[in-house]
Amino acid sequence: MRVFLGEYVCGGGMLRIPTDLIDASLRAEGGAMLSALAFDIAKIAELSVAIDPRICPSLPVGTCHEVDAQLPMWGQWVRAAQGCDAAIIIAPESNGVLAQAVSVLRAGGINVIASSSEFLRIAGDKQQTARIFAEASVPHPVTFVPGDAKSLARLEGFRQFIVKPRDGCGTKQIAVFDDLAKAIAATTESHILQGFVPGKPVSIAAIITADEMVTLPAVSQDISLANCSYSGGQGPLPDDEQRRAASLAQCAIAAMPPYPRGFVGFDLVLGDEIGTDVVIEVNSRLTTSYVGLRHMVSGNLAGRLLGLECGSVQCKTTAGAIRWTPSGEVWIHDVAVVND
Repeated sequence: MRVFLGEYVCGGGMLRIPTDLIDASLRAEGGAMLSALAFDIAKIAELSVAIDPRICPSLPVGTCHEVDAQLPMWGQWVRAAQGCDAAIIIAPESNGVLAQAVSVLRAGGINVIASSSEFLRIAGDKQQTARIFAEASVPHPVTFVPGDAKSLARLEGFRQFIVKPRDGCGTKQIAVFDDLAKAIAATTESHILQGFVPGKPVSIAAIITADEMVTLPAVSQDISLANCSYSGGQGPLPDDEQRRAASLAQCAIAAMPPYPRGFVGFDLVLGDEIGTDVVIEVNSRLTTSYVGLRHMVSGNLAGRLLGLECGSVQCKTTAGAIRWTPSGEVWIHDVAVVND
């Protein structure tokens, strides 16, 4: 089997930007996901990877295609993926980059392991996600809808408010307000305003094929609202929280449009009581938690993505045994590990 792997930041998306001006956190997380997934794919298939040679992370032996800054990037990705049985794309939802990458490769005849264009569109727009969650009664933060007096009235009961880009990813460009009027003033058509829900930030991912949806272990996320930063995560969560997270993920995926495929992540907040749990957003791509998840389960997660493994996932570690940083450093029971 031959597989193309394209990660936007390290695969040419920043090629026209001087390296010292590339956002360090985007570079670190992109490199961590690319490296972890590449090592897993290399165990089961021949690998073809698009790279920006200036910032390429550690990769297994394989075919690396250096992207030329003088040529259109997507066309180079299509050429690098020709002859491959499948392609896996890691790219931000911002400005429709992920949807564009998937669309261009599919137009080039490439079998991209990703969700449908409609699924990508809704998941990439937090306002649209909030709308369909409200229609399907999926637990979700109260979301401000301009001109809707009911949404405004519901927000008045909150003490803090979150303003973030409708198509943003991660914690970038998130702002926290204590005053509703100031939050509304900061909300443009390209932003979303929600009431802040206290609790434990959690993520859970699923690998979805035509035949099944397999949820992976839920993990905690180390997120600071003070400076709106993500510092990594730890997992797996205890059994009770696992069940709560898996239930929310099932609720969310049932409300989303058809057809989900591949790695789909869910950001959640688990409250003090089960009735206060909410789904924050849906990520229709690989997320940084992959660097820790691959050490929590038996088998090869890349093999599941490619349809080479199926059935329920067996977690092989105790609660809280794995922790990681955004740059891909991983510890198992506080012992550092490396990609293999």
